[in-house]
Amino acid sequence: MKLGRIVSYVLVFVLGFAACALIIYKLGYTSGTTSAGAVSSNLGARPFTPLVRKGQNPIADAAEAVGPAVVNIDTVTEQRVANPFEGFFGGLPGMPQRQLTMGKGSGVIISRDGYILTNNHVVAGAQRISVRLKDGRKFHNVRLVGSDSRTDLAVLKLASNNLPFARLGNSDAIRVGDWAIALGNPLGLENTVTVGVISATKRNEQAGMGTHLENLIQTDAAINPGNSGGALANIAGEVIGINTMIASTDQGPQKGNIGIGFAIPINSARGIVKELIAKGKIVRPFLGVGLGDITGDLADWYKERGYSAAKGAVIMQVYSGSPAAAAGLKQGDIITEIDGAKVTGSQQAVKIIAGRKVGQIVRLSVWRMDKALLIGVKLAEMPRSPAG
Repeated sequence: MKLGRIVSYVLVFVLGFAACALIIYKLGYTSGTTSAGAVSSNLGARPFTPLVRKGQNPIADAAEAVGPAVVNIDTVTEQRVANPFEGFFGGLPGMPQRQLTMGKGSGVIISRDGYILTNNHVVAGAQRISVRLKDGRKFHNVRLVGSDSRTDLAVLKLASNNLPFARLGNSDAIRVGDWAIALGNPLGLENTVTVGVISATKRNEQAGMGTHLENLIQTDAAINPGNSGGALANIAGEVIGINTMIASTDQGPQKGNIGIGFAIPINSARGIVKELIAKGKIVRPFLGVGLGDITGDLADWYKERGYSAAKGAVIMQVYSGSPAAAAGLKQGDIITEIDGAKVTGSQQAVKIIAGRKVGQIVRLSVWRMDKALLIGVKLAEMPRSPAG
C-alpha cells in the first residue's frame, strides 16, 4: 500500500515537472534556441508573448534573448578613384585607379541554419562580406542571397547550422510609448544595447539614391552609423524592426544622433525575405511612367488649357521601351482610374500598380486634354534599375 502511494507521488511529480517544462518551452526562449529552426516558421506574425524573466530587469532579459542573434557585418568594396590628371595625357603613370573601402554594419540571424536579415545599404556593392557573432565565431566570404534597394533589405547566408537566431514579433501590435530596444554595432562598437520608446509609427522617409521607405517605426533609442541592419526589439525579446536610418546633425566630422531613428517593421520585411530566399530578387510589376500630382503650378497650367480636373495622377515621363510607351501613353496624360478604381494622386496610382502582377493587363482611364481614353497596358517585370 505504501509502495503504491509512493509510486503515485513520483508519477505526479514527474508529470508536473514535464508540464512546467512544456510551459517554459512554449513561453520562454533564449536567443531563439527553442523556436522552430525553419526560416519559414519564424516569418509568421505572432501575438505578443511574455518573456520568461530571469531577474528584475526586463530590458536586460529582452536584450539577452535577442543579443546572440545580432551580428557584426564587415564589408570590403572596391571603388574607382578619380584621377585629377586623367584629362592630361591619360593621367600620371602609377596613380591608383581603384581603392578598397571598408564598411561596417549589423544584421540579425533569423533561422537556425544561418539566414541573416540586414539592410541593402550595408552590403550594396561589396566584393567581400564577413560576419562575426557575439560568441566570437567568424565567417568570411559570406554569401549574399539577395537584396532589394527599394525596401533597403538584404538576406545573407552563413554556411553553418544550429546557430542562435532571433524570434520575430508582430510589428502591427506595437503602440506609441512601448519600450524599444536597439541592438547592433554603432560606430563599430560591438554588442551595444540602447533603450527608448516607440515614438511614432507609419513614418515615410526619403532614404537617398531614389529609395523612399514607407511605414517606418520611429524610435528615440540611440541609433548611429553601424546600427544599420541591427534589431529593434520589444520588451518580450522579439524583433519588431530592422534599424535602417537616422535623422542627424551635420555639424562636425561625425553626424550625431538626435533621438530620431527609424526601423523597417518586421511585418513589412517578412514577404521580402521569403521572396529573396526563394528567387534572389523581388519581382515587381512595371508600368514605365513617372507620375506627379496635379497641384500648384501644374494645376494652373492645365486650367489655362481648359482642363480643370482636380484629381488624378499626371504622367510626367514615359520611359522608352516600357509597357506604357508600347501602349501609347503620353507625357501630360492624366490617369483618373485604374481598373475602375478612382485615382486621387500619384502615390495611390503607384500602390494600385504595385498590387498587380507581372503579365497582368491593367485598364487605365486617361484624360488627354480634350478627350477621355481607355488604354490597356500589359505590365512587365521591373528592371533592376529602371530609368527614373
